[in-house]
Amino acid sequence: MSDDHSHGDSLPLRGRDGLSRRGFLGAASVLTPSVMAGSLSAKPPLAQGTGNAALGSPGEPRALSQIGKSLRELAAGMTIFDTHEHITQEETRLKKRVDFFHLLSHYTDSDLVSAGMSPQAADNLQNQEIPLEARWRDFAPYWAYTRTTGYGRCMLIAARDLFGIEDINEQTYRLLSERVTAANRPGWYHTVLKEKARIEVCVLDDVPSMNGQPLHPDPRFFKMVARFDYLINAYRREDLLHIEKITGVPVHSLADQEKALQTAVKDRLQEGMVAIKSALAYDRTLQYDQVSRTDAARAFDRLFGSASSKSADPASQKLLVDYMMHKLIQQAAEHHLPVQIHTGLQTGNWNHIAWTNPSHLSDLLNEYPHVRFDLFHGGYPYCSELATLAKNLPNVYPDLCWLYIISPGVARRALHEWIETVPVNKILGFGGDFCHVEGAYGHAQMARAGTADVLAEKVENGYLKEEEAASLLERILHLNGRELFS
Repeated sequence: MSDDHSHGDSLPLRGRDGLSRRGFLGAASVLTPSVMAGSLSAKPPLAQGTGNAALGSPGEPRALSQIGKSLRELAAGMTIFDTHEHITQEETRLKKRVDFFHLLSHYTDSDLVSAGMSPQAADNLQNQEIPLEARWRDFAPYWAYTRTTGYGRCMLIAARDLFGIEDINEQTYRLLSERVTAANRPGWYHTVLKEKARIEVCVLDDVPSMNGQPLHPDPRFFKMVARFDYLINAYRREDLLHIEKITGVPVHSLADQEKALQTAVKDRLQEGMVAIKSALAYDRTLQYDQVSRTDAARAFDRLFGSASSKSADPASQKLLVDYMMHKLIQQAAEHHLPVQIHTGLQTGNWNHIAWTNPSHLSDLLNEYPHVRFDLFHGGYPYCSELATLAKNLPNVYPDLCWLYIISPGVARRALHEWIETVPVNKILGFGGDFCHVEGAYGHAQMARAGTADVLAEKVENGYLKEEEAASLLERILHLNGRELFS
């Protein structure tokens, strides 16, 4: 979705030439709960009649070429593959009551803080002990500033397409909240992920299992990845105790830590793991140097020896983590597993973006040519660096997961560049990267529209033929992910 496709809200009274000033000012007043209540019934509150809504944007594009319309229609109807999600298991979600603010519990809350809302006030939006109206009053001033970000657009799309609410405002939030609450029942995941989003399967990084807890994939919706960051990034005595608890391996030496890693990988394989995930870019640089086993053993002793472990030793920590990261990649090679690595923007606020440049991974990627690396988030804002790696290295797969809601315009520019630079069998076109299914749906629609529009532009300027564009649409949004994680 380019920026000019998100120029306004899907408000009523839109004439052939758009809203008049009077119509615009009056639009909010007609979206009252009493007017919209007719669409709320005893059936699940899935929006009806949204098939003609704009694909992947709150507002209709002003003009689309014929090839643009055709590719959007093809994208809207096709099954896609989702390379990355954090979606809470349905049985867990059903145990709690959710309301409208559940839609804002992931990503949008970071934009609210960036706009000036206090972190505590943003956290309070999920506190249902506080009346809904009071939370809305705290939220509304900052929503005015954040509704135009990719996160905000995604929530507007989900509200419209899944709950029949054209805009999120003072007049509609109560009804939207009622519908979100009513939808929280068995079958909602199938409705959203299968029927509405048409996602074949999601590759799930299950947050509750990120510290080594057992994986429990629901095969209807998910393939599971596992993190071993807790085992790689160990530098305190309590870290070793946690490793021992998870793996059953007492850890008193580097050899023990290596054995614990092998045990953990085998355990996760038995639980259905299809890939390894690393998110260490939140904690340190992505530069993983080659470290000798002798130096790593000395670093382990300095960190965990009786005298030296009382104070931080960043140099020894980096040596040990670098060494163990290479051991993890060697495990991936042994078991023929793809490796997903977080690059680029970190979620939340007050992060260190310079750590996350994918170019820091160059030595590691070259060291293991037979391991397939799925590099996340377009590397944003280092998208061209990621393109360079993927162009040169056969084992690098650039992934647009998260990027369409970070910046729809940048996602499109990156895809334009990648089509011109990277063999198309490696481009991974969608990963929702959400904790809730509503976000995954909205993001899927944005990725569909963005991919279709980029390919249409390539046809219009003569770079691609129409039949090539249709083939690339299927490959980027579906086949590449399916083949990588088969």
